[in-house]
Amino acid sequence: MGSSDPPEENVPQLGVEIFEREGAQIVALSGELDLRAAAELQSALDQASAGEHARVCLDLSALQFIDSTGLAIVIRSHQDTIEAGGRLVVVCAAGNVRRTFETTGLMAMLSVAETVDEALQRLV
Repeated sequence: MGSSDPPEENVPQLGVEIFEREGAQIVALSGELDLRAAAELQSALDQASAGEHARVCLDLSALQFIDSTGLAIVIRSHQDTIEAGGRLVVVCAAGNVRRTFETTGLMAMLSVAETVDEALQRLV
């Protein structure tokens, strides 16, 4: 009989991995990004974009869902990184997240690549 906590099988989960590749910070997300995970994403992007001339690749290729809160964080982080003299490229392949970017006009507003390799080339 264990814990009295309700099962969390229906709670969306966000996976966040941060690592460096070719001098750029890669923030790779998986799962679902909604209001509950917003603080975790903001913290990861703040960490990755710290310092002058930051080069950040936000990899959304394994993300299944993003809501308006997540989109707002991506936009704000993109603007903040540019204002600090850095660059941020979003990796957004085919799927639900890409359709969200297309329907909201973010494809034109942000630097969007199809793969991490393409993003890294843009960050040189």
